[in-house]
Amino acid sequence: MPFAIAIATGLATTIGALPFLLLREVTRRLYDTLLGFGAGLMLAAATLGLLSTALEGVRAGGTLDLGRLLSTLGGFGAGVGLLYAMDRLIPHQHARGHGTHVHEDHVHETAGSDPIAARLQAQKQGLLVVGVMSLHRLPEGFAIGAGWAAGGRALGLTLAVAVAVQNAVEGAVMAAPLRRGGLGVGRLLGLVSATGMAVPIGAIAGYFLSSLVPGALPPMLALAAGALLYLTCNEVIPESHSHGNEVRATFGLLCGFVFIMVLGVLFGHTHS
Repeated sequence: MPFAIAIATGLATTIGALPFLLLREVTRRLYDTLLGFGAGLMLAAATLGLLSTALEGVRAGGTLDLGRLLSTLGGFGAGVGLLYAMDRLIPHQHARGHGTHVHEDHVHETAGSDPIAARLQAQKQGLLVVGVMSLHRLPEGFAIGAGWAAGGRALGLTLAVAVAVQNAVEGAVMAAPLRRGGLGVGRLLGLVSATGMAVPIGAIAGYFLSSLVPGALPPMLALAAGALLYLTCNEVIPESHSHGNEVRATFGLLCGFVFIMVLGVLFGHTHS
């Protein structure tokens, strides 16, 4: 069951790309609002879901379990360190550069007036985003697997919904420059769908590492939380706030956070 959910979550990336079979542009304001919403989903899933579960039992019976606390903090640091290393080692662009993958004006600026060069530049930008997003899917899948191992259906589904919505938004971010660059429908859907398949791979690793290694569950949950928080704060939020749409992105973030709060209550993932 959790792996089927992880596969469906990965395929949400393809759903986000579908509008670009007909359209080649979506307004920047809409993108930034959706990216803000996705950021809120990820922040809430990491803090209210993963970290809260990882810290359960740290003060069981009123006594501090220092070993569990330290292992959880270590896992959190490892997740942040992993994403930081990926950020440093993988070539990509950040806000104002990273965000303009979907901005047509940027293509004309970098490629001049040559339409062929503009299409090639758009394809190059799109493929770069595809590569980076594929690697970012791994910690997202890891979070779903670890969450399912810890909280079963409630936490697993909450994380899956959060990641699925964010993946759909990022599917659109990937598809826009590829479509504008003249990539065929079949290749576009194939590339975007392939990035989503990193989610079930990460979910398998997260589930089995958390389930089979004694004492691994709290640090694995914290690792997934650290990775998601770094990804959200370093990539998604700066991008959504870099084009003059900060208010829209902020309210999108707050709506996403509230959505996960409500989802957690409906799925029964609440702690006393």
